[in-house]
Amino acid sequence: MGLRKYIYNFFSFSVGTWLGALISFFTTPIISYLIVPDEFGRASMFTLVYSILYTVVVLGLDQSFVRFYYEIGEEERKGLFWECITVPTVLSLMVIVPFLLFEEKLSTLFFQRYYPHIGLLLLLSLISGIFQRFNSVSVRMQQKGLAFSTIQIISSVANAACTILYARFISPDFYAIVAGQITGNIFSLAYGFMYDKKNRKITKVNFQNIKKYVRYGIPFLPTFLVSWLFSSMDRISLRQYSTFSEMGLYSAAFKLVSVMNLVQTGFTMAWAPMVYEKYAKEPENTDFYRKAFLTISLVMYLVGLVAIGFKDIIFLLFSKSYREASYIAPFLILMPIMYTISEVTVVGINFKKKTYWHMVIVSVSALANYIGNTLLVPTLGGKGAAISTGLSYIVFFAMRTIISKKLYPVKYDISKIIVGNIVMVVVALIGTFKRGMISSILSSGVGILVILWLYKSEVKTMFSMAKTEFLSVHRND
Repeated sequence: MGLRKYIYNFFSFSVGTWLGALISFFTTPIISYLIVPDEFGRASMFTLVYSILYTVVVLGLDQSFVRFYYEIGEEERKGLFWECITVPTVLSLMVIVPFLLFEEKLSTLFFQRYYPHIGLLLLLSLISGIFQRFNSVSVRMQQKGLAFSTIQIISSVANAACTILYARFISPDFYAIVAGQITGNIFSLAYGFMYDKKNRKITKVNFQNIKKYVRYGIPFLPTFLVSWLFSSMDRISLRQYSTFSEMGLYSAAFKLVSVMNLVQTGFTMAWAPMVYEKYAKEPENTDFYRKAFLTISLVMYLVGLVAIGFKDIIFLLFSKSYREASYIAPFLILMPIMYTISEVTVVGINFKKKTYWHMVIVSVSALANYIGNTLLVPTLGGKGAAISTGLSYIVFFAMRTIISKKLYPVKYDISKIIVGNIVMVVVALIGTFKRGMISSILSSGVGILVILWLYKSEVKTMFSMAKTEFLSVHRND
């Protein structure tokens, strides 16, 4: 793949994620004036229940879709969508039966209040979510970057528009958020079906193929479940030890993290194909990964510190009832930082195909998160959940790096990461417990200066490369 084509693919696949995150970021303040934190928290609980049911019913078949897409012929490919979606759809109808039969009891259990039609809403969410997942994966596997991004943008716009209109003109409660999620899925699904008609035609399914895809996908389920537990431990603990209002504030704090996710998603989508191609051609060239590690860690630390520094200014856009979320956000920013850097250092596990280590790593990280939440949430609420989540992602990064480095030795400058993480934790602590905009800005500013000094050689190199590229472009002109 030429550089120009690679850059085009990177932007075509990433632009949807970027714009979708920005749409969410700018519409959330509007929603915060319409829906109180308590109802926002209940919507977060609904999403939690939905996500565990979704993880179970899909059975890893989305991984089967990716695995077999290029292995089967053009004609078989037309049936792949329906063969992969059949089992999850049937399972959705089965798992939702208890929610339909015991709707009032389960609604009270999860939401401390009876919400009519909660079973039907879960079913609609599951079915639309499953179809939308395979819809976007199908387009992605065809390497249709702009179509993939369009699906994401349509979903974000429809979600935001429906949520705002429902809250404004029908009812300003948790139903508005759920309706927005379902509407986003349906609109983006409609576009996907119109765009890719030839692979969406209902065909006779091959049950032998279904069995093959299920056998391949099911082993992914335990890892997905533990991963879900790791990522959901904070909201589970808040539900157990705190209030729905605190869950609402916690969900709002995640909107600041969405800014960081722009960088994370763009990098991850670009990194994977590039790194495997590099390893195939030059398996002994470990210096490439060392340099990538230094560059991406520098960028993530700087972006993270800027986000913490300006958190109070960002949350001024929200309703007053959500302002407290700014003190929850700092430690959550460690999530995309640690995850993104670990995507560089984890390459050894993937290169050597020792994928069972992923299960070990996420299990230990989930345990650390559980202990942290149990100790901190009862007294600190959302702040405690954020601290526990942020620190558990440092554990996640450390395990990924140490294990991968043993399998595929790379001379990472670990000392810079240790100092960088100390800086981030100190700045996050100040941003969490010290009131006032000035303290956050000043501590972040000092943190940025420390990081720039720590990475001074990399900063010089980046400036030199930028200067050379700038002069080259102007020389060509």
